[in-house]
Amino acid sequence: MALFPKPAETQHLGLFLLNKRLIRIFIGVAVFLLVALGLLWRRQRDALGDVLMPTLPPMGFSESDGYYPYETVSDYDPVSLDPTNKSTEDLCATFPKHLLSLIQPVLKIGHGEDRTKLDAQLDSVSACFQPDELLIFSDLDERIRNHTAIDILANLPSKYYDQEYNPDIGNYLLQKELRQNGTLDKDKEATKRVNGWIIDRYKFLPQIERAWLLRPDRPFYFFYETDTYVVWDTVYRFLSTFDPDTPVYMGSPSPGRHDMSRDNLKTWFANGGPGFALSRAAVKALIHRDVSPHGQYSGPSVSEEWLELIKDECCGDSVVGWTLWNNGVALQGYWPMFNPHPLHGIPFSDRYWCQPIMTLHKTTPKDMVEVWKWEFGQRKQNRPLLYSDYWNFHQPGTKGILENWDNGDWDASKSGPDQGIDSFEKCEEACKKDNTCVQWNWRGRDEKECVLARSFRYGEARQPEQRDDKWVDFKSGWLKDRLDAFRKERQCEVVEWVGPSITRVF
Repeated sequence: MALFPKPAETQHLGLFLLNKRLIRIFIGVAVFLLVALGLLWRRQRDALGDVLMPTLPPMGFSESDGYYPYETVSDYDPVSLDPTNKSTEDLCATFPKHLLSLIQPVLKIGHGEDRTKLDAQLDSVSACFQPDELLIFSDLDERIRNHTAIDILANLPSKYYDQEYNPDIGNYLLQKELRQNGTLDKDKEATKRVNGWIIDRYKFLPQIERAWLLRPDRPFYFFYETDTYVVWDTVYRFLSTFDPDTPVYMGSPSPGRHDMSRDNLKTWFANGGPGFALSRAAVKALIHRDVSPHGQYSGPSVSEEWLELIKDECCGDSVVGWTLWNNGVALQGYWPMFNPHPLHGIPFSDRYWCQPIMTLHKTTPKDMVEVWKWEFGQRKQNRPLLYSDYWNFHQPGTKGILENWDNGDWDASKSGPDQGIDSFEKCEEACKKDNTCVQWNWRGRDEKECVLARSFRYGEARQPEQRDDKWVDFKSGWLKDRLDAFRKERQCEVVEWVGPSITRVF
């Protein structure tokens, strides 16, 4: 056996050792790169967090049966002021303007809306805001008193204005055309062809984007409409208990779309009429856009991204709820504090008594102005105004019997001649025999229907009506002794600040 290998064997051994060394080097470099890339990815993921990979909202809130013991104070100064013979300027001098650094009010209107309602809004809920404090978004640029309404539909992505793809936008374009040729509102027939309700849903997402652009980084944004009554003192008290850097979307819950990716889970959105609030973290989540490594936006704006949904959906508030859901922000329902009822339609009961009021919807223009002034004389330093306080405005249940009056059929049962009830007197008797009944309503003439209700509701004047070939008139009554007992037993020693819920709904 040779002591040394032959030359050919030496060459083969050298190549083998060299290849083995290269393989080790290659494996080492590969492992290093994989570790480095992993660390880099983890660092970027931690830095961007839920922005790049939004967490789906929880399947449901842990809902409490109790109430939150918030201790709040009013920032109005003075807290209470007799409004008798006081001007709007006198009343607004008490308004806590410093709290506008906490909340940005955003009013959505439409050019075609009833001007009586808009005047009532500007003479009440929005009366204390200067032009640089209140954002007003509309479907037409115009001056309204000393305010400027901004056309929120004027600068949308070009696809919005493609009438073949998006036929509804024709209403907006027609309105602009009539404005340009000077016939808007003057040519009544042409103006009637503009359907403002159809184009209203296109305003919701753009108004959130524009509110952030014009008033960036406000802790909260409060969106409301022409016929929304807002109790600003309660809104300030309540929102001051929240962290604006936590995604918060609150309002009166309405059933929305189903999430097919989560076993057909039903989602919820805030009804736009009673208003809704967004924290700045929620707005950031909604308007976030993907960005390229060079800092340029590489993804569409939220209005562009969701156009397909907007044009096919019934309502803009539903679109807002669905887009927020898809960006990891679920609705927190705070009914009855956000209330779809008008003032005259509140069905006073345990569900509407010791809870604070933040908003009402579709309150009449007359009531809007009068209750706003009345409110200045009712505030308390250490307690928000409750439903029980607002009962005192109309005092439903104290009017005895009213002809040509409809106190409604909310929370009620109905009966008629088939049950032996064929007159107003027998309807009253049926209410007295039912221990849960507190008011009744007789719909007479041809209809002959008895309505027995379990809540006190003021209602409204209603003249006889013809329905097809039949007539119906309205007569209402209340059981005052049951009202007196109800009020005596419920002094509201504890303010019922309700927790978030999507099962406690309107």
